Amino acid sequence: MTKEQINVFNTNDWDKCVDLLKSCWNTNYGTILIKKNKSGPITIELTTGGWSENEEIIDKITGTWFWFLWWQESKRGGYYKFVLVNKINYEEKENKNGK
Repeated sequence: MTKEQINVFNTNDWDKCVDLLKSCWNTNYGTILIKKNKSGPITIELTTGGWSENEEIIDKITGTWFWFLWWQESKRGGYYKFVLVNKINYEEKENKNGK
């Protein structure tokens, strides 16, 4: 992942984050499972499969807002779970509150 791609994980464009994970994740070794509910959260389950590039992606996103807000679980062996509850749009809230 490039620095620009990593920076996306510090925005509120969660769909773009999910798309980046899907495009960069090596599924020949690891797995990526995305469960979308119409009215509920999006669950993302990643396994690195011991693949160093997948592990590097995890290492790079651990310091981002995406990780801070949505990380739910890690397990030994390279398993990571994220649950995206809803989209956060601070700009919209500020406009509604008149700030």
